Amino acid sequence: MHQHIQTATGIVLSFQQVSKTFGGLVALDGVSGYVRAGEILGIIGPNGAGKTTLFNVICGALRPTAGEINFRSQRITGLPCHRVAELGIARTFQNIRLFRQMTVLENVLVGCHRKGSVGLLATVLRLPGIHREERYLRDAAYGYLEMVGLADRADVLASNLTTGQQRLLEVARALAAEPQVVLLDEPGAGLNTRETRTLAEFIIRMQQELGLTIMLIEHDMRLLMEVSERVLVIDRGRKIAEGSPSQVQSNPQVIAAYLGDDFIANPSPAQR
Repeated sequence: MHQHIQTATGIVLSFQQVSKTFGGLVALDGVSGYVRAGEILGIIGPNGAGKTTLFNVICGALRPTAGEINFRSQRITGLPCHRVAELGIARTFQNIRLFRQMTVLENVLVGCHRKGSVGLLATVLRLPGIHREERYLRDAAYGYLEMVGLADRADVLASNLTTGQQRLLEVARALAAEPQVVLLDEPGAGLNTRETRTLAEFIIRMQQELGLTIMLIEHDMRLLMEVSERVLVIDRGRKIAEGSPSQVQSNPQVIAAYLGDDFIANPSPAQR
């Protein structure tokens, strides 16, 4: 499915001194960072810290007040969402955005069709070549559903899935567009223990089998620390810490503000 795998050393996405203000509210205040090709970067911080705003600025949903965003050495600051998506950056949302009255398979096919070579008119007129491409896209869609454990729910309406299943479906749909970078905005919200385990395994497979670069916002600290290779901490629109999971977990300021006594008493597998 994904044929694009970059070297593990180069920076694929970077943001320098990015700020965003809404009236008198400073949502982002000079945040800088990067993610290397094939890396999983976790982003943590309290509610209102500016994490989702950073995603929105990267994806083109918001134009930054100041700063610059670069993707594979190309300046993408201020590009509209569809152009950023076409370049190879996909995302999921805090608030699930599925086509609820379409089936699980149809939702993934929406993502697949962005990569299709046969146009909409050819599809409508059933021109030669369309059946072959439809079969390819359906096979690809089923492949993504198998990866998130939803292949047996392919013909179910998205509205009939549990919240956790809907979140996994949204990730599968994002992958169907064959991006190079995926921004996951709290994919673990609403997942039960089994679904969280499936998600953790899936994120690692996205990296290892599909060669994807992943930025992950997540409140489930055990999930985030387990899969992330590097963690960025944002508070009140500013970056206050950055480093490996173990470095961030041992940072007294981060522990006090975000991880809490419970996290120290019940460490993630990465800490043990």
